[in-house]
Amino acid sequence: MLLLVASQIFYTQKLVDLNDKNKSLLRLGQDFLQLRRHEKDFLLRLDLVYVDKFNLQAEQFLRQLALVQTTDEQAVLNQDIFHQLLDSFPLYQQQFTTLVQTRVAMGLNENMGYQGEFRDATHRLEAKIANADMLYMHQVLLQMRRAEKDFLLRKDMEYVDKELGLYSTLRQRIEALPPQVHAEFMPLLSQYQQQFMQLVDAYRQIGLDHDSGLQGRFRNQAHLVEQHFINLDQQLQQQVDDAQRRVEITSIMIMLVTSIILIILLVRSFLTLQRAFSNFVMFFYRCKREYQHMDEKSMGFSEFKYLATIANEMIDSRRQMERELCAAQDEIKRLKKQYQSTTSEQSQ
Repeated sequence: MLLLVASQIFYTQKLVDLNDKNKSLLRLGQDFLQLRRHEKDFLLRLDLVYVDKFNLQAEQFLRQLALVQTTDEQAVLNQDIFHQLLDSFPLYQQQFTTLVQTRVAMGLNENMGYQGEFRDATHRLEAKIANADMLYMHQVLLQMRRAEKDFLLRKDMEYVDKELGLYSTLRQRIEALPPQVHAEFMPLLSQYQQQFMQLVDAYRQIGLDHDSGLQGRFRNQAHLVEQHFINLDQQLQQQVDDAQRRVEITSIMIMLVTSIILIILLVRSFLTLQRAFSNFVMFFYRCKREYQHMDEKSMGFSEFKYLATIANEMIDSRRQMERELCAAQDEIKRLKKQYQSTTSEQSQ
C-alpha cells in the first residue's frame, strides 16, 4: 500500500508538472498569436504603433520562452525544439523589421516615402503637359497613369510592361519637340519614370503576392515558428500520455502485487488460525486426559498466546489443587491410623 501511495504521489506530481508546462506553452502560443495580430495590423493599417506593440510583445515572448525552457531542462527532445524556436524566432523578428523598414521607405501613406515622391513627380508632369495644352501627350500620360494604378491595385508586372511601352511613346513625342520644349518636359518625365520604377522595385522587394519577396520569406518563417510550436505541443502531449499510461500500468501492477500479497497473508492467517484452533482442541483433549502444557510459542496470534498462558495457569492450578488434596488425604489417613492405634491401646 505504501508503494502504491508513493507511486501515485510521484506520478501525480509528474503529471502536474507536465500540465504546468503545457499551460506555459499555451501562454507562449497566445503571445505568438498576439505577435501575428500586431504584424497583420501593421500590414493592414500601416501604423507604426503596431510595430512598437510587436517589439514589446516579442521581448515578452522571448523572456517567457527562456523561462519555460529553464523549467524543462531534463527533457532532451523538448530542448531540441526549444533551441529551434530560439534560432527561428529572431530571424522571424528580423524579417519583420526588414519588411517594416522597406514599407516605411515606400511610404505609409500617399504623401510619404517613394509614394509621396512619385505623386509629386506625377503632379508636376501633369501640370506641365496641361499648361502646354498638348492633348495627345496628355492622353498618353492618362494611359500611363491607368497602367500605373492597375499595377498598384493588382501587383501584376504586365501593367509595368504596358506603362514602359507608353513611356517610350511619350518620350519619343517629347524628343520630337523643339529643343527648348524638350528641355522643359524631359527632366519631369524622367523623374516621373524613375520614381515609378523605384516604387515598382520596392513592391517587388516586398513581394507582389503573399508567397514572394519579403512577405513570402516572412510568411514562411512565421509558419516555421508555428510548426515548432506544434511540434513542442505534440511532444508535451505525448509525454503526458506516456506518463498517464505509466501511471495506469504501475497502478495495475501494484494492485496485482498487493492483491497477491493480501491473498497470501489471508491464506497464512487462515492456516495459522486453523493450526491454533487445532492446538486448542488438542489442549482440551490433553487437559481431559493428561493435563499437558501447551507450547505458547507455537500459537500464531497474540490472543491465542494469551489464552494458552491462561490455560497453562489453569493446569498448574489444577495440579496444585490435586497435590494439596493428595497431601490432605495422606494426612487424614495418618491421623486415622494414629487414632485407631490410640483407641486400641486404651481398650487394653
